[in-house]
Amino acid sequence: MIDKANTEFLEGGLAIHLGTRNARLEPNGCRVTAVRVENQGREVVAFLPVAVAPAVFADLRDNGQAALSFARPMDERAMQVKGVFIDERDADASEQPFVMSQWEGFLKQLDIVGIPGRATATWKLWPCKAVRIRVTAMFSSTPGPDAGAVLR
Repeated sequence: MIDKANTEFLEGGLAIHLGTRNARLEPNGCRVTAVRVENQGREVVAFLPVAVAPAVFADLRDNGQAALSFARPMDERAMQVKGVFIDERDADASEQPFVMSQWEGFLKQLDIVGIPGRATATWKLWPCKAVRIRVTAMFSSTPGPDAGAVLR
């Protein structure tokens, strides 16, 4: 479902947010440190800092629906990936360089738009949970005439 060009975008160091709903359908969400596209574009693994996301993990187990929002600060290109929760696990230490590489890419984006790195210096980034999501839909969220267009 996610092609090579969109995979490169999604794994390119972006602002990423995971939106969920609890069993009562009340919204929740958290920051995502990194994403990896897997299974020929049919799944994504979102790396969520354990410190910021305990309620989100409960929401995913209760409701199962997820919406990942991706934005590149330097040009406002944005995309949303909707999906269904598959499972979660503790991120392995061997994955930390991949996760931190994406985070560094995000920090470079912030620097380009004038937000200093010290603004995120206290954010807890590791350890992470790796949350696997089956992709069900993708949408353009970039401001303009194509906003909301289904991407397939």
